[in-house]
Amino acid sequence: MALVISFGAASCMNEDWSDPTGETSPFGNSQLQETNVVSIKSLIDEYGAKQKDKVNDTVRIADGVQIKGVVTGNDMEGNLYNQVTIDDGTAGMIICVAQGGMFGQLAVGQEILVNVGGLYYGTYRTQPQIGIPYTNFEKNQTYPSRMNRNEWQSRFKVIGKADPTKATPIVVENASDLNIEANAYALAGRLVTLKNVEFNEPGKTFAPESEGYTTGYGVTRYFKGFTAQKKQIGVRTSCYADFAAETVPSGKVNVTGILTCYKTSLTSSYGNTVQLVLRSSKDIEAVK
Repeated sequence: MALVISFGAASCMNEDWSDPTGETSPFGNSQLQETNVVSIKSLIDEYGAKQKDKVNDTVRIADGVQIKGVVTGNDMEGNLYNQVTIDDGTAGMIICVAQGGMFGQLAVGQEILVNVGGLYYGTYRTQPQIGIPYTNFEKNQTYPSRMNRNEWQSRFKVIGKADPTKATPIVVENASDLNIEANAYALAGRLVTLKNVEFNEPGKTFAPESEGYTTGYGVTRYFKGFTAQKKQIGVRTSCYADFAAETVPSGKVNVTGILTCYKTSLTSSYGNTVQLVLRSSKDIEAVK
């Protein structure tokens, strides 16, 4: 598998707003200090092993545990809804927050420290994420969902200034590598560029509501050669994304987005579906 990896690794205090140097962010909790930072990979390994259900489940993270990473995705164009993604070079993580406009606080390339102690690690249809437990009683499923905005503001600290060059995608040269489950899940939650792919249905609209209303108001456009069961790879777009009404391009393209992996059960005949979630329409680049 050809992977190129490169990474640089709420209280709004009154004094933050009046800071004459502009070096203290008015967002988050500037009082947080690094005391027990663990790698995102080690957190996934430790708490993933404690899950009773590997598809939909939550496990409480021990008090005091922290992670630190660079923001790789936000809601700037409305496709990453109520989520922010960070990466520390060992793994990526989706953090679920009931707040809009996070791109104004956490730009891509911004390093942050996050107190995850007392929150819950888990999976939604096998995709790892952090948040608070939500139970769908009809389906008898529990998974991490959105914490409220005040909780979130108390839990992160902005470190320095945003540097977009720190959010460097992992390059996957061959899409078929992602049909190997271990490869796909190693990249779940990370910023990935998939090279030289073609959409199976060029000319269609990315995410019309007429298609999305039966699928949670999100539409997946698959890549050519990756539409069959156990081989599905594509781009997932919210019907409410700024670019939802744009047209799916033709020809070979390089596609960048937050990689996610989903399946409905461990024994599903469909296997896992790999989806790239675009941060903006600029994440698709024609191959020249």
